Amino acid sequence: MDGSSRRSLAVARDRLDELTALPPPGTTTPRPAANLARLADDLDGVVDLLDRELVVRRALTDPGMPGSARSELAARLFGSKISPTALEIVQVAVTGRWARPLDLQQALAELAVEVLLAQAQRNNVLDDVEDELFRFGRLLNRTPELSLALSAPAAPVSAKQALVARLLDGKAHPVTVRLVQRAVTERYHGDLERRLEQLTTIAAARRNRLVAVVLSAVPLAGDQIYRLRTAISRYFGRDVQLQVDVDPAVLGGVVVRVGDEVVDGSVLRRLTDARRRLLR
Repeated sequence: MDGSSRRSLAVARDRLDELTALPPPGTTTPRPAANLARLADDLDGVVDLLDRELVVRRALTDPGMPGSARSELAARLFGSKISPTALEIVQVAVTGRWARPLDLQQALAELAVEVLLAQAQRNNVLDDVEDELFRFGRLLNRTPELSLALSAPAAPVSAKQALVARLLDGKAHPVTVRLVQRAVTERYHGDLERRLEQLTTIAAARRNRLVAVVLSAVPLAGDQIYRLRTAISRYFGRDVQLQVDVDPAVLGGVVVRVGDEVVDGSVLRRLTDARRRLLR
């Protein structure tokens, strides 16, 4: 997203956080906690409508129309169909400036993800959801046929979601299943593995953590994981969530990736470097 769209998303996210935060303990007149499952459903419904109706998407982001008018249009379109909390978030979003109409759709989809992760955090299962998203992404990496089946543009969305349900129902938290099912429908995010990695990063960010993906030729012992996490946290100056997976291709050592930064300490990398030097 361009600058104006990012700023509009930030404003809508701040309002979402205010509306979904639990009231402080001891509040004399606490507001009722938001129904996060309903809120996520409502936002997803708006996203689906914007995906189908280009005219509506353009009208709700029309820079020539005052923000108040766009807010009133959103109320007429969605007021009787979604919860008051969802409507307020949508109205805050449509009053913002969006560089492209598609950015509004993507922003509301991101907010729906935030709601599902807030639900997981409220239920104390956010760590489980984060780990399950990572594991499913690694499964796709090791199973090209499955990745193709879930990414093929010609495959019906319902078939992809049914396949996700068969793979994960009873094995992963319902929030994880919902997030993966949503990810397979999002054409604008491109690569499915990368999208799952983005979701893992968003989950970690809710606890102000970085995600470090660690690939090792063999399983790491608990003390090795502890030392590695401590070293990486010290380097970045922030708490780090390690996502560790076994990849025999690295031969030995480890490969660590934090965002776009990669530290390759694998035997494969050293062998490749040695071969390159010999060929000079």
